[in-house]
Amino acid sequence: MSWLPASGPGRDDFERVFALRPNLFEAWREFASLFFEKRLVDPVVLELCRLRIAQLHGARHPLSLRTPEARAAGLDEAKLAALDAWWRSPGFSELERSCLRFAEQFVTDASGLSDDEARPVVAALGDAGTVAFVEALAVFDGFGRFCRMLDVEPAGAGA
Repeated sequence: MSWLPASGPGRDDFERVFALRPNLFEAWREFASLFFEKRLVDPVVLELCRLRIAQLHGARHPLSLRTPEARAAGLDEAKLAALDAWWRSPGFSELERSCLRFAEQFVTDASGLSDDEARPVVAALGDAGTVAFVEALAVFDGFGRFCRMLDVEPAGAGA
């Protein structure tokens, strides 16, 4: 359970913590699901980046979740097991590598993103896809930090 002294209703620690602000929770849920529903970016790429960002933050709750759209698109646990060393694993495509490199730099120091890091992402995703990708990274980063800062338990823990 989070260190917060109070929580609201919910299926897991994340929902119980976020339920303290139900208006924000519903808006977040709707917005975050759009990235996977609209498919401007491959759901596997989004899921890899979402989970890599959670790894970088040490955010246990987002690491415990799997997005159904990414699973349906073929992402499996074997690939996820190599995610913490994606740059040396042969199981990642050039697009996945480019997006993971971009995502790591975004989380570490967004102002340090270079044209060389952005170029393959923009070429592969196009303008609309790149905008969606960067917005998704911002959501993943913000809520990874949220979960880490509030010590939100993994899904299924403490229920």
